[in-house]
Amino acid sequence: MKANMWAFVVPLIVFVVVVGPIWVVFYYITVWKRMKAERPQMSADDDARFREAVSSLKRRAEGLENRVETLERLLDAEVAEWRNRI
Repeated sequence: MKANMWAFVVPLIVFVVVVGPIWVVFYYITVWKRMKAERPQMSADDDARFREAVSSLKRRAEGLENRVETLERLLDAEVAEWRNRI
């Protein structure tokens, strides 16, 4: 009975340790290449609009960051222990 068990366990271990990880890696490489091939190419106009949108979002984020810093300064001046309450 033990000999029959080893005849099943050894190939299973080899599959799990060697073949399985290689199979998973090649599967995800294939998925990555397929996604890369299916991605539409951006035209010059699309690229310009994308860059403008990104710069607009960056300006908005910087403005919001300035507002948060101003609010923190006001709270520090008005309520000294507000950071400890959070």
